[in-house]
Amino acid sequence: MAEFANSFSLPAFQGQFDPQTCAELRRKRLALGLSYCALGRFLGVHWSTIRKWENGLICQCSLHFRKRIAGFLRGDYDYDIQANLGDPRLGAYLRPVSAGAMACVRHFANCYHLLESRPDLRSLLLDEAFQAAREALLKINAELTKPSVGE
Repeated sequence: MAEFANSFSLPAFQGQFDPQTCAELRRKRLALGLSYCALGRFLGVHWSTIRKWENGLICQCSLHFRKRIAGFLRGDYDYDIQANLGDPRLGAYLRPVSAGAMACVRHFANCYHLLESRPDLRSLLLDEAFQAAREALLKINAELTKPSVGE
């Protein structure tokens, strides 16, 4: 059973960016929602170095970075990275939008396209959407700034 489990583990990173390692680095970065800049800051390299590693333009890294990259690929830092996704110093991509929000956006876009021949109604649709969004944000802000019970 142990042999089966070990057959799926990544080989130890030896500083060589072969096509499999390049693909794994990219997959891992995107799975965590990290931009080139965010991962570069985390690993201590320029963002363009991350891009070059992922695209096979640089085939190896210095000894200095091997341990950190190996740990990243193994998932040693996943918790720390995920805990700091909102940290602007990490520069991560925004978290994915919910399916419900995306359905709403698609519905709005469809309505907008259907009104192509009616610029007056398109303008009205946009005005109504902006007004609804403004009211929702004001309501959310009021809820966030409302004193808690017991304060």
